[in-house]
Amino acid sequence: MKDKKVLILALILGLIFTFVTAGALFAGGNKALQNQLNECNGKVKNLESENGNLKSQISDLQNQISSLKSDKQQLEQKINNLQAQIAQKDKEIADLKSKIEAPEPTIVSKTVEKQIQEKNQQIQALQLKKQKLEQNVQKINQQLAQLQQNLQSANQQLAQLQQENQALRSQTSQLQQNNQSLKSQTSQLQQKNSLLESEKKALEEKVTEISKEKEADEKALAVYEGIQKRTQEMMNLALEKIKSVLKEEIDKGEVRVFKGTMGIVIDVKGKPMFDEGSVKLNPKGQYIIGKIGLLLEELNGYMVGVIGNADSKPIVTPSLKKCYPTNWELSAQRGATVVRYIIKHSTVPPTRMVAMGLGQFQPIDTNDTPEGRGNNRRVDLVLLPMDVLSSVVIGAEIK
Repeated sequence: MKDKKVLILALILGLIFTFVTAGALFAGGNKALQNQLNECNGKVKNLESENGNLKSQISDLQNQISSLKSDKQQLEQKINNLQAQIAQKDKEIADLKSKIEAPEPTIVSKTVEKQIQEKNQQIQALQLKKQKLEQNVQKINQQLAQLQQNLQSANQQLAQLQQENQALRSQTSQLQQNNQSLKSQTSQLQQKNSLLESEKKALEEKVTEISKEKEADEKALAVYEGIQKRTQEMMNLALEKIKSVLKEEIDKGEVRVFKGTMGIVIDVKGKPMFDEGSVKLNPKGQYIIGKIGLLLEELNGYMVGVIGNADSKPIVTPSLKKCYPTNWELSAQRGATVVRYIIKHSTVPPTRMVAMGLGQFQPIDTNDTPEGRGNNRRVDLVLLPMDVLSSVVIGAEIK
């Protein structure tokens, strides 16, 4: 009983420890995974913000490049127009020079030279304008080169950010899968925890029940031990009294008195009680049973079981065999005869008496000699204390 209670208590402690430990492990793992997921989501947002900024910068650069290309195209168109004008002026100068070379009057020649000089001045002015336009084109080309370089760098950064973003998204996806798996495990754990709580509650109720049973058992055990102690004391006193009253028969070997497992046994040999094949008490038997009956009047705290025993010699007398087909019936009748005699010649109530027979199957001596068969042809009176019956019931409940 004690080992059973200890085992149940240990089981409860083990379940509680498992419950707390598993809950702490899964709670810690869930929190760590959520922190990682939040960190990745933060990084993804930062990268997406940087990605948007770079795309905006790239868009601005592309707009600047388009604008510069348009300006460059316009300048190149102006340069081309200037070159066309210079070519036209050169043609006009050539025409004027051809006039100078022709035989014309001096006045005409001077007029042409003056026109040539004006054309040359216009050409120089156009060339200066062209030079400035070419310088502007060169600046625009430098700006375009710088913008192209910035655009290339921005595109490289954008590609790198996109790779990092993709990696983080992949990591975030994996973390989300892990988080989902952990949530599933957490749900399973919560179900197990709920089951463990139910088992824990059932075990706690069982412990309470066992504690109550233990308390009841301890009380019953105390009662049982008290009964056992009183019974032993009472049996010791009764045993001494019986030995004193039956001293003569004990000394002659006609009676044995001893304390058995359950009570006191008075073993009366059959030879001084019954003649062979008879179920009637002879005078000697009447005397001994009469003394025992008076003893039982004083020992009123005992139930008395009277057990008849026979030798192994079969019944052959026809009239006797008709009444007692076997030694079972013969031994039982001898037990009943003793009970009837005690009730008739004493004040022992019938409610304290029990008669039975064991036939030839509980011998205490050999059946091969007349003396041995006489010893086996006996009656045992077993005095069972009333308290023993109560203690037997209580002891069975405790066990």
